Amino acid sequence: MNYKVNIPEALNDVLKSHLIRPDGQEDLCFALYNPITAMGMAGAVLFEAILPEQGDRDVHGNVSFSSKYLDRVGKIAREKKCGICFMHSHPARGWQGMSRDDIDAENMLAPRCKAMTDFPLLGMTIGEDSIWSARFWIKDRPKSYRRHFCSKVCVSGKKLHVSYYDELAPKVHFGVEFTRTISAWGQDKQDQISRLCVGIVGLGSVGSIIAEALVKTGVRKLILLDFDTVERKNLDRLQGIGSQHVGQHKVHAIKKHLEDVTPGLEISIISLPYSLIEGEGLLAILASDVIFSCVDRPWPRYVLNKISYANAIPVIDGGIDANQNKKRDNIGQARWKSHVTAPGRICLSCLGQYSPEDVSLEMSGLLEDPHYIQGLPDEHFAKRGENVFAFSLGLAGMEIQQFLSLNLQPLGIYYGPKEFDFNTGNIDADFDFNCKSGCEYQELIGQGDKVNGNLASQHAIAEEKRKSAIPSAEANRPKENYILQFILKLFGHRSWIAKMFKTNH
Repeated sequence: MNYKVNIPEALNDVLKSHLIRPDGQEDLCFALYNPITAMGMAGAVLFEAILPEQGDRDVHGNVSFSSKYLDRVGKIAREKKCGICFMHSHPARGWQGMSRDDIDAENMLAPRCKAMTDFPLLGMTIGEDSIWSARFWIKDRPKSYRRHFCSKVCVSGKKLHVSYYDELAPKVHFGVEFTRTISAWGQDKQDQISRLCVGIVGLGSVGSIIAEALVKTGVRKLILLDFDTVERKNLDRLQGIGSQHVGQHKVHAIKKHLEDVTPGLEISIISLPYSLIEGEGLLAILASDVIFSCVDRPWPRYVLNKISYANAIPVIDGGIDANQNKKRDNIGQARWKSHVTAPGRICLSCLGQYSPEDVSLEMSGLLEDPHYIQGLPDEHFAKRGENVFAFSLGLAGMEIQQFLSLNLQPLGIYYGPKEFDFNTGNIDADFDFNCKSGCEYQELIGQGDKVNGNLASQHAIAEEKRKSAIPSAEANRPKENYILQFILKLFGHRSWIAKMFKTNH
């Protein structure tokens, strides 16, 4: 079982400011979390700090807290139906272990927090260099709680910073094949990038290129999600796909291609022929540290927008708008745009990447009706021209640049949205970095499974594609019994995924 914690960057700044003291002494506080349930991973997303008030704690080299403080936190957690996180600081660097006093304190807290909230206690420690460590305390038998260390803690917003527990997420040994890659940004940044789990939703012309770019950048863990199959009309636009793959699921064919071209590196790729909207697809993608959105439909973009804010997972999105001129003898326009959505960045809705009306149309099935599409205005996205490989290559490059900027943060500059105009050669960066005032998605930050549980739905087209696809040796649908086993163990009856799988399977 893999465990992790996600923290929105603005909340992380509040916690750091309180816990890392100028006088070097240890300090403590509590925070609230919501669970994130995903395939092969269970975790938490923090959403609120409950800082100590006068008399709530005693700083004296080591630090202790009062029962009044815990009671106040417990009352708030019960009201908000969420879990409790106990946090303290160490005047040391790197991923922090636990002293005997630390273990005793959290072991004492574990049953009290479970009784107050029905969620496991989450314990976290921050070092003086802002590196987090984390562990869940899970009941394994009557009156006994066992700690389960998290493999990573992800802080996301303007940038992405990940604290790794080397024992559970060991550094990758790179051979001579990656000498030039590492020479560009150094071993420390390569260690950060290579241990990320990256999800790609949509393995068409853009997603297939991004997948290979990530593997050749040293990313070892990929989750590929696409229900569609390879058609002959796709062959001029898919990376690593040939006529022998016609009729197969894109994700399985691309997984095999990536394994064949990986430069001297052992990789782990999960390829699932599901829509993001289906429970299986949603469950899988929530295990990602970063998600690439390579879709051209409003419904999955709407879901990804909610996922990004609710779970504090950066989503790198992009799109191409290309059409012929009126004479149909040359390009009329060709533009491609890339951007990152995360707490502290502009969301896909405020950026205009989808409209609620189009989401409703797709949910109703009307966007699959050619007669209905024929009656739409000429500028509607459903009537846009088909993409070509050269333009996909341009967009994929811009999305990979967004990914690297998010992780490397060169010069402390954070990219906002960028749009390339093929006809003029200009790159437009004059876009808002933050959401509009009153954006409804700001209310979703850190809500985790409370939001995730309302996103899954049936997808008739995806179901039909799976029935008609040519069988592939790469098929690897997750086993529901395994999924239920770890979900029920950690979150029991509170898990929306557990309920869904009990109902549907």
